[in-house]
Amino acid sequence: MENSITYFDWITLIGTLGAIVFVGIWKTKKNASGSEFLVGKKESHWITIGLGIIATQASAITFISTPGQGFSDGLRFVQFYFGMPIALLIIGLFIVPRYMKSGVMTAYSFLEKVFGNRVRWLAASLFLLSRSLSAGITLYAPGIVLSAVFGWSLSLTIIITGAIVILYTVFGGYKAVGVTQSFQMVVVFCGLFAAGFVLLNDLPENIGLSESWDLMEVYNRTQILDWSIDPSSRYTVWSGLAGGFFLAMAYFGTDQSQVGRYLGGRSMREIRIGLGFTAIIKIPMQLFILGLGLLLFTTMHFSQEPIWHNPSVQSKWNKIESLEVSDINASWENMILLRKKNASNFSKEISGPGNQYQNDLRSLDQRRDSLKNSAESVIKSRFPGIETKDTDYVFLGWALKSLPVGILGLLLAVILSGAMSSCSAELNALSATSIVDFKQAFGFPQETTILASRVLTSFWGVVALIVALSASLSENLIQLVNIIGSLFYGPMLGLFVCAWVFPKLKNNAVFIGGLVSQLSVLILHLLNQYNYIQLGYLWYNLIGCLIVLIFSAVLSLRFLKI
Repeated sequence: MENSITYFDWITLIGTLGAIVFVGIWKTKKNASGSEFLVGKKESHWITIGLGIIATQASAITFISTPGQGFSDGLRFVQFYFGMPIALLIIGLFIVPRYMKSGVMTAYSFLEKVFGNRVRWLAASLFLLSRSLSAGITLYAPGIVLSAVFGWSLSLTIIITGAIVILYTVFGGYKAVGVTQSFQMVVVFCGLFAAGFVLLNDLPENIGLSESWDLMEVYNRTQILDWSIDPSSRYTVWSGLAGGFFLAMAYFGTDQSQVGRYLGGRSMREIRIGLGFTAIIKIPMQLFILGLGLLLFTTMHFSQEPIWHNPSVQSKWNKIESLEVSDINASWENMILLRKKNASNFSKEISGPGNQYQNDLRSLDQRRDSLKNSAESVIKSRFPGIETKDTDYVFLGWALKSLPVGILGLLLAVILSGAMSSCSAELNALSATSIVDFKQAFGFPQETTILASRVLTSFWGVVALIVALSASLSENLIQLVNIIGSLFYGPMLGLFVCAWVFPKLKNNAVFIGGLVSQLSVLILHLLNQYNYIQLGYLWYNLIGCLIVLIFSAVLSLRFLKI
């Protein structure tokens, strides 16, 4: 992967990010109190709420990893979001009024009003653990970008990115997050559309969107709906509607990084419109980003696809001198030439079951997978422990080689803006939860000071940096961050469902139910990891929630008898 960034790209990148940081700090230099620093003044407009929710969720991982997910697996991943609009509707109609009526500063303050401090602290602790891990992965993603672009140390790039995020979050607080997120999302949308335009322009003259769709249909990458009832399948209509619904309910209804975004709204109406805006735009946005991956796979049919998209792996591969490597390289080159010829001929014919080139293309795709597996065996034998999964590098690798001057800088600004917007909201939420929900345990005064707020924000920033520095690319990042969330969101949601729907349950019963649920989900995941069971991770959210409800109900009856 060649470093193709120019001075103009540097100007675009630094100018965009510098303007965002400067505006965020300048517009929020008059924070009046610690509570305003942490949770704002309830003055956000619906567009700020909507963009803030999307920006918090759409980290750099979205713009690095999602095109790679589309490239390797097609559009099926969008089913993950099918339950989200329903969840946002329920939250807007039934949950937000409860939060606003109770006058809470954080989601976990609401639990104390219903079940007391222990349940509140349990939920807040689960949030701090899950969100600090996610914040670390969020910082890890842009580290991949900068290290690939500039050849810097991965650790150094993580520290630089983290320092920038911590800087404006520490000095600007809640309002800085909201102000910068609006600018960041404008940059994101501009960059994504620019990348889509360049991808289309890179296709041969006789190939457009229709021909690209037909070509991707050969590999079943255009399939969106999977009606399978197999619980081991990660992405189906049912896992999206059931598991995805519970994940979205937990994320948007109980995670302070999201709850804090909309509780800062100026009115119930503004909050509901903001949530509705998010519900409408999220699925089309994800389809568009996945579609960039499809377009990218199409362009690879008419250009030179490398064996490895990860530049460090490709570099090591090039240094291996052996007959086996030479044979794999020669076979790969031959596969690329045949695929290009068949793809061109396929596009000239009438697409459909009778197209004679479909079977050839599918056979070549199987040949491609076989060569990748052979190459993986060779390089792992020479470099034990090397990580060869490289779908997160696919989109970035194309961008470095293909984007025109200036657009590359804009795309890098998109990726880093995504990291900054998501991570800053997470740090602000971690700080708010630490102070507001553990005020008595930590001995903070009743009126929180800005100094204490900034110290806690810095602390969680350092924790996120430590997680990022110790992270490794063990999964596709967009999947990894959602797996982390699914490990904790089910039990968290169960605690809140008890408070929203069954407030008469016994405090101790709900607390024990939450502990049992969290332990059960972690055991379930371990069994899944070691192949004792086969279960898609989205189901953790449903199972975790149900365990809390069942144990809380049973134990409440037990306590009543006692």
